Amino acid sequence: MGAIVSSPPGSSSTSEVRVAVSSTGARTSRWVSLHVHGTATAFAWVVPVKPSAFVDLSSDAWLESLEDATAPRVVPPDVSPPCGAGGVEVDGDLAHTTTTVPDSVATAADVATLGNTLAGWGLTVTGDLAPLLEAAGADGDSFVALLYSSAAPDVTTRTLRIVDASSASIPLALTSGSSTLAVTAYTFTTGGVTVGTGPLLTLDQALLLWQANGTSTYGPVSQTLLTTNPGSWLLETTGHAELFNGEVVPGSGAVPALTPTYFSRAWTYGDASGAPSACSAAALAVSTSPSTVAVACPAGALARVGDGTCEEAPVAEQIAPDALRCGGIADDLAIALSGMSPDGTWLTRARSVVSPGAFGDDTALAPAEETSTTGPVVSCSGYGEACGGSSGGAPNPTGGTTSGGSGAPPSGGGTTDPGGGNGAGSAVSNVVGAALDASSSTDDGCGGDSSSDDSGDSCNGDSGGGDAGGDDCSGDASPDCTLARPGGRHAPTSRILLLVVALAAVARRRGRGAVRLPAS
Repeated sequence: MGAIVSSPPGSSSTSEVRVAVSSTGARTSRWVSLHVHGTATAFAWVVPVKPSAFVDLSSDAWLESLEDATAPRVVPPDVSPPCGAGGVEVDGDLAHTTTTVPDSVATAADVATLGNTLAGWGLTVTGDLAPLLEAAGADGDSFVALLYSSAAPDVTTRTLRIVDASSASIPLALTSGSSTLAVTAYTFTTGGVTVGTGPLLTLDQALLLWQANGTSTYGPVSQTLLTTNPGSWLLETTGHAELFNGEVVPGSGAVPALTPTYFSRAWTYGDASGAPSACSAAALAVSTSPSTVAVACPAGALARVGDGTCEEAPVAEQIAPDALRCGGIADDLAIALSGMSPDGTWLTRARSVVSPGAFGDDTALAPAEETSTTGPVVSCSGYGEACGGSSGGAPNPTGGTTSGGSGAPPSGGGTTDPGGGNGAGSAVSNVVGAALDASSSTDDGCGGDSSSDDSGDSCNGDSGGGDAGGDDCSGDASPDCTLARPGGRHAPTSRILLLVVALAAVARRRGRGAVRLPAS
């Protein structure tokens, strides 16, 4: 969301976007953090906003807790696998990453004023970005510019929160990267959500295998599915339980709910003044209420655009926003649920990628006509050959998308039938297993050996958690390039060939941090 203007021009760009969106029609709240990679000595992050916007910096706890509550937990078909380790593999980055706050912040009512502000900072808008900024200005947008004057090769920005009258969308029209740009989006909606207008991606479950070393093929398969379908979206988790209750992982404990995790992390980071247990209890007390949360006013401490005003005045049938706050700046849950009923709100996680050198598209969000929960627990369909098993059948020959606009979950979520396997499934299992075994044994500084030195080799194509588009493993809180996510959308034979090529490159690619938790 937004654009990077760097000095020298084009020397740094966005490599990963994490964004959360909550919209009630009249008001939209957006939270976004960027991972910026490159050689710039300084850069500005330019974000279009609607008039009367309130702009704040949020606690790192917010996006981290959204990730923790929704990241896929991949489990074997059986609690006790026939060989190797069981437990659960977390396909996400749950670690805390140090973020950077801007050195200066400015608002601009139009493109001309924005250009003058950037020029004063020694920055120039590139030719490909200029018409997009002009289009945003013509649409009535103002701009917030944040200056990072002492840029490092890898910068993860502190989460920026904007509350204004924008449409319900994931805004990526100004966002681009010099390498594949990974996007993870979280949405708060009443019931299920339709992401975009095109068909959703779906994982071929026959390719989801549990390996003898206690890992799965979920990461490589999902990443190749995304990179071969840029601009399309993969829904990984959607449901209500993720907000307040969490989900059970068979044989391995539970996925923590958003609310208690957020309050606990915010308190740990010094961003909440209330006791996490008391704040969680107060929120849980209203979690089953059908009443709506009254308007929660943002502070606008970083910037206010125009003459926007906000007044909190809950009436008798509404839930006071304070029930969802925890003091300090820990008010994100109240902002996210403002205007919604706690018992009817769903939390959804979806992923996409933007092709290198291209700009993304604003992705519309709308209520889904048909809804069902999915994720975050994903059961593998079978075992790799090294584990003495076979996959649960041949790859799906119909391609990698579900019907668009239905809100139906991708087949990769929830539990699956391990099936009996067959010759095609066994071949897929063998190919995937061999490719992963080869990649994990490669010692080039970004392979499966987590003890290796990640500072000196290429890991381009990171899809999250660290240096998503970088050329090394620096700047990642969990510098392990083990899972680059290769899988695709082809006929069975070509899909197998694609996996051979893509998975062989796993050792050279940076992937999302995968954490394997032991069985409880």
